Formats: sequence, C-alpha cells, structure tokens
Amino acid sequence: MRTIVLSLKPKWAALISSGRKTIELRRRFPRYLADCPALVYESSPKCEVTATLRIGAIHELPVEDLWHVHGEASCVNQEGFATYFQGRDTGLGIEVTEHSPLNESWKLTRLREEFEFIAPQSWAYAPPRLAEAIRAFS
Repeated sequence: MRTIVLSLKPKWAALISSGRKTIELRRRFPRYLADCPALVYESSPKCEVTATLRIGAIHELPVEDLWHVHGEASCVNQEGFATYFQGRDTGLGIEVTEHSPLNESWKLTRLREEFEFIAPQSWAYAPPRLAEAIRAFS
C-alpha cells in the first residue's frame, strides 16, 4: 500500500504526538486508505514533515453520532466541531495509530528541491522516493 501525506495544523499534530488526539476529523476522506501508512505534514507556519503514523479504521457517521462517539478523542470542542461540519449530514473520524516522531523534521524547501513535493491541502500520495527516504532515516 502506498504511503500518504496527511496535512495537519501544528496544533492538531502536537495533540496527536502527545497521544491525546486519537481521532482526526475530516469532511471527506477515502475509506480505502484505512490501515495506510502516512507522513505527517505540519502546515504553516511549520511547513515540514515531522512524523509517521498509520491510518487506522475510518468511521463515517452522521455528524451528531460522530460527535457522541468520537468527539472527545478528536480534542475539538463542540462549537468547533459544529462549525467544521456545518451543512454536512455525515463526517469521518479517522483513527491515528503508531505515531512516531522523526529524528529530524524535513522542511518544505528540502522536500520541494529533492522530491518535487507539493504540500497537500488535506492529503496526497507521498512521492515514493520521499517515503523510502524517510523510512531509511527514521
């Protein structure tokens, strides 16, 4: 299975790293990516790959049920949750497992120069050479 790059705001990446956040919320996310390896790309202002993780189960539920089942594990308050899913009937709760920080983060400038990397808005497939390079140095 191919490795993906999961784009996260630094706040959410830190909560995942701490072990407090075990569910990542998304309005859309392909369910076929369950059990997929992922690189964590922390968006602005960090702009770097900082960790690896594994995507666990992907739960698509009515928004109200998603809040009741996974709200606490998402580390989002109810107001933020409601705002994010406004206008949606269903939402996705993505289990994040096997989080491992990298020994050294990989800055966006390096990623662009060496791997023709384009930072994703939500997620993207990782360039195979990048996934291999990070595995070799982790």
